[in-house]
Amino acid sequence: MSDFDVSTPAVDDQPQSEPEVSEAVTSEADAEQVIVSPIQLEAVSDRWQLQLPSAPAIGQEANAEGLTWLDLQQHLQQLLQGRENFWEAGTELHLFADSWLLDGRQLEWLSQQLDRVALKLTRITTQRRQTAVAAVSLGLSIEQPIAQPESWQPKSLTSAIAAPLYLKRTLRSGAEVRHNGSVIVVGDVNPGSSIVASGDILVWGNLRGIAHAGAAGNLEATIFALSLAATQLRIGDRLARLPSSQAAGYPEVAQVIDGQIQIRPADPGNK
Repeated sequence: MSDFDVSTPAVDDQPQSEPEVSEAVTSEADAEQVIVSPIQLEAVSDRWQLQLPSAPAIGQEANAEGLTWLDLQQHLQQLLQGRENFWEAGTELHLFADSWLLDGRQLEWLSQQLDRVALKLTRITTQRRQTAVAAVSLGLSIEQPIAQPESWQPKSLTSAIAAPLYLKRTLRSGAEVRHNGSVIVVGDVNPGSSIVASGDILVWGNLRGIAHAGAAGNLEATIFALSLAATQLRIGDRLARLPSSQAAGYPEVAQVIDGQIQIRPADPGNK
């Protein structure tokens, strides 16, 4: 065999393209892993929505996909990275938290991450009362879906009534609370705020915002306040507007009587 044949390998023996193809496939796989996220972020009307995946079962740290809260934190940071220009600064965001149990510290962390990309967390939909209480404590609006009765059910009944939601704080203007049960507020409900409840509404303070009790159709629901000067009252499908913003000076209760919302002293002896 000649020197030329020994020093020069055959053309067919040179693996020219295999390394490049392998590297390309690996890059595509890596790119897909970065794009896929268990958290959904999308624009709806004039606000953005952030949807968390299904929550862990009670007593478990990870959900059915093996995701923990720490995993969600990492996914959220990756999802928001470099997206500052996707929306106008200060755009409102609605968080759908499923039944994740989130405390004030975790909600503050979420809000801070969103602030860094110019999003403002304003509303949370949650199935957990503890999460709802923590959200209201931070001045956020909360929503717990209100179950509507079937068409054959009488208006005095509602379905799937949840346990009462107890809030020990004042609701500021702009705050909204929606709960599939009764709502008890130890504090004021300021003008510009609202409460929508499937059950009763009890305000151990000044009620000056909007109150809608029996929102799923319960005409037997009541609205009670130590000082009742609401801008609007609703019970079931009945509506009433108070003639003035002046409170009576004693506790009052609103009920549907003879088909109309009537306001009476909570204690008839105070007349």
